[in-house]
Amino acid sequence: MSIKEVSTGYKPRLLQDKLHKALKRFNVVVCHRRFGKTVFAINETVDQGLRNQLKNPQYAYIAPTYGQAKRVAWDMLKEATKNIPGVNVNEAELRVDIPRPHLKDRVRFMLLGAENPGTIRGIYLDGVILDEFAEMDPIIWSQVLRPALSDRLGWAIFIGTPKGQNGFFDMYQYATYGDPEKGLPKSDEWFSVIYKASETGVIPISELDAAKSIMSEEEYQQEYECSFSAALVGAYYGKAMQEAEDQGRITHVPHDPSVVVDTYWDLGVDDTTVIWFRQTVGKELHWIDHLEMSGEGLDYYVKELSKKKYNYGTHYLPHDANVRELGTGTTRVETMRKLGMKNIDVVERQGVEDGINACRMMIPMSWFDVDKCKRGILALKSYERKWDSKNKIYQQKPLHNWASHSADAFRTAATSRTRKTEQDKFNLPRQAMSSYDIYGG
Repeated sequence: MSIKEVSTGYKPRLLQDKLHKALKRFNVVVCHRRFGKTVFAINETVDQGLRNQLKNPQYAYIAPTYGQAKRVAWDMLKEATKNIPGVNVNEAELRVDIPRPHLKDRVRFMLLGAENPGTIRGIYLDGVILDEFAEMDPIIWSQVLRPALSDRLGWAIFIGTPKGQNGFFDMYQYATYGDPEKGLPKSDEWFSVIYKASETGVIPISELDAAKSIMSEEEYQQEYECSFSAALVGAYYGKAMQEAEDQGRITHVPHDPSVVVDTYWDLGVDDTTVIWFRQTVGKELHWIDHLEMSGEGLDYYVKELSKKKYNYGTHYLPHDANVRELGTGTTRVETMRKLGMKNIDVVERQGVEDGINACRMMIPMSWFDVDKCKRGILALKSYERKWDSKNKIYQQKPLHNWASHSADAFRTAATSRTRKTEQDKFNLPRQAMSSYDIYGG
């Protein structure tokens, strides 16, 4: 027997009701704090799931971390489905299954975290909610979730509050304007909207005034007025990268074959490895390329460098490249030399804060290729301090997330620049030998 009507007890506010009716296949919803975005999203998902006539439909709510997903949405999902006959709640896996005897299948709703996008790879989805996408690694959409929706023509809703001009900003721009640089107009499949606290009436004016009195202007504009242009609160390089963009230093930076390319690394152990590629031209630092990959051995990166056909100068590795691995008894420097790489320099260990300050001094003389360094640029904009939720302050140490790998490799570059070697770089042309390659030198 089919279920014709089920009440979840959800009564949407006027703007939530309007939003439900406006949704398209792909949606970017920018909301101020306490708008009710998660309640809206969970109930939209349940409604869509119960109406879906495909076999065994399944949906996911994804937060930046698994813990956040549980804290924010688990009780909401259980509340929205508790009146449905036969509902099966799996507390251990944060999963709710709704049996459909008349179709001999079930509808599944899952809560997931975005910490490791690879763990989600391979599933199919009929719909997905990405909550606080600004805090996620953007590849979770492009490489994992978008393909997961393809065969069933699934939908997606990005919801969140701005955190500077990062992946969430790019998604909003695409949904609103398309991609003019690639000649792609706005797609009819995409919908976007911004809900500011000053316009929705959800939060009383007196409460907004009280919040404004104790928050910085940047904090208030970000959290309540949904400003993407407000500097990311807690970001290390937000203002410096914004200046680079305003001054036209994030642009197309051509590779000059007559100038050597130095590389700067962050080596992951069962983790992500990042390489920045830089040419020094006069007093300008030209970041012409960026490579990031995970799950690959050192031989992979040596081959990738060779494929690029750059005339390499020095390969700068972080201090831990000299640590001997327990399994082999060799260092990664030794391994890379065995693979044919030469001109390797291991940067001495320095304090994180000292390295961050060195990066701040380096960015004003930097030019970034907008295409080849896109992910690295996004990482530098998103690199931020860790938030101490107990004491309500930012700690004096970085948050380790997807952005920290590129930021660490960038710090390798900054800490490799002693006064003497930097002066040498400024005063002496570094013309490449035409016969130089990664294996020679």
